[in-house]
Amino acid sequence: MNETDAYLQRHYWTAERLAGACGLDIARLDALLDQGLVPAPSYVVGADGVLHSAAFGDFPEAGATPGRYFHPGTAVWVARAREAVAQGEAGTARITLEQQFRRNFAAALADLDRSLVRLPDSFDDRGTPLAAGLDARTADAWDAFGRGIFGLCVSDPTSEHAIATKEILQETLGTRRQALAGDRAAAADPADLPDLIARYARAAMPFSPLEYPRSSRKRLVEDFAAELAGTSPAP
Repeated sequence: MNETDAYLQRHYWTAERLAGACGLDIARLDALLDQGLVPAPSYVVGADGVLHSAAFGDFPEAGATPGRYFHPGTAVWVARAREAVAQGEAGTARITLEQQFRRNFAAALADLDRSLVRLPDSFDDRGTPLAAGLDARTADAWDAFGRGIFGLCVSDPTSEHAIATKEILQETLGTRRQALAGDRAAAADPADLPDLIARYARAAMPFSPLEYPRSSRKRLVEDFAAELAGTSPAP
């Protein structure tokens, strides 16, 4: 077992394990996936040894065990999907799930706008939603959710608030890092950055060894912390 395979076995469930944990046979899980009611697998390893990452694309000769890999938190979304289907047809269920996800994600963003960092594209100074910006954010989040990206990059992708927190921390740190690189004297006080980096480290997945060099975690935890400390990040 190489490092990539060990990572998948430690942090993810195969489709068969997910189905079993949810009390489903694999055919029923596949039906939910085909209907877009459950997030796609974050990783797929083919019989040819190619690992497909939902966020980073293909890695030939990954050496991992073939299969479809889901974050264990996907079980929460399977339960939601089954509840929605029980209340209507599959097409109606997908609309219901999207509306619910986007509504909850918007509520999470409103909370983060108050408690973490201002989101001026989505809320005005009084916290009133700005429809265009907020709709764009929730639409992008729903798309990434369906493609399995959050199961790959969010340590606890079991609620819209947890997902939104990781996303906004990533956005905030990226903006702050860019500002410090451009004009350190004019940038916001960096005193809060170690805490933000630590929060982001908890909110983000470790990433597989194949992905880590290109990951937000390397950029915003390892590299940014080294820059703040005045040392050179690892190559």
